[in-house]
Amino acid sequence: MKLLTTIAAVLISISAFSQDYIEYDNGIFTQNGEQLSMGQIKDLTVLHKAGSGNFWRGLEFDSMHDNIYLRGTNNTLNFIGGAATGFVGSFTALLGSLSYASYGPRYTQDWVYIGVPAGAGLCVVSFKAFSRIVLSKKGCLKRRDEKFNKVAYRLNQKVADKLNEAIKAAVQ
Repeated sequence: MKLLTTIAAVLISISAFSQDYIEYDNGIFTQNGEQLSMGQIKDLTVLHKAGSGNFWRGLEFDSMHDNIYLRGTNNTLNFIGGAATGFVGSFTALLGSLSYASYGPRYTQDWVYIGVPAGAGLCVVSFKAFSRIVLSKKGCLKRRDEKFNKVAYRLNQKVADKLNEAIKAAVQ
């Protein structure tokens, strides 16, 4: 009897998962062959608590594709921010490591121990800023598709997780 219940639960999960599968292709989200609007996708990301950050970044890259001034402003601000945090971060990490190397662990102040991790953190922020620079329209579409594919994957993963929980509850 337990085997029969398990087989029924697996069949139900397969049919339910195939109905709720969200696909993304070239700027269009679909579910069961039906096109979904961006508002519906936003609602799904909020409902399932999955992929909302990637959704908003994808919308930003979509709007930068259409507007050259927005793309120029984004690139300028990210370049200035990336250069500033990279310079300060590398200088802080270098200063912290040099003072530790020259004075040794006994005579260094507490700020030296903070210098290296803080500098490394600022370098990570610099890398993130430089990674958001997009030079062409084609690059905007590539980044948009990358972010929206992550949204579709995360939404499908959340739906699959909920189905697995339901199956476990049904089997027990």
